[in-house]
This record gives sequence, C-alpha cells and structure tokens, in this order.
Amino acid sequence: MSPVRKPSTVGLRNAMTAPATPAAEKAADLPPIPERRPRPEKPVRFTLDLDRPHHQFLKEYATRIEASGASAVMRALLDELRDDPQLASRVRDRIWQS
Repeated sequence: MSPVRKPSTVGLRNAMTAPATPAAEKAADLPPIPERRPRPEKPVRFTLDLDRPHHQFLKEYATRIEASGASAVMRALLDELRDDPQLASRVRDRIWQS
C-alpha cells in the first residue's frame, strides 16, 4: 500500500500571487452577482388517518375536479377554513356535535 500524500498548497499560493490575466480583468468589469433569494420555507408534513369512505370520497373528488391530488384539495379547504368565518363556525359546530 502506498503512503497517503498530503494535498499540496503550492497551487493555492501561486493562484493567490499570480498576476491578473486578461480574463480576470474582464471579470472585474462585470456587474456584481446579485444576492441569492432565500430558500422557500420547507413544508411541514401532516398525516391524517381517514376511514375508507372519507378516503374514497377525497380521492374521487380530487379526480373529478382534476386536482393534482388529495393534498391540493386539503390545502384549498384549509385556506377556505381560514378565510371564511361562517365555514369555520359550521366546522366547529360539527366537531362539537360528534
């Protein structure tokens, strides 16, 4: 087995002290690189256990309206629940009845 060689730093030293090349001078004339946009927030996973009739209804409804999936339906429902106080009240009443 051959001995492990440490990486050379000579190339790094030469690169840091090398005179500017025409390509490097052209790069200096370019506008600055804009700052990166922040990454979108990572979604939070939410798991919901459904009985068969509810699951079947959700799947069929998503298919019928050509939604990208059941999760798109659930996101829309959450938006409606947040934005519609009357719907929120009906949902609360249904929860308290069961």
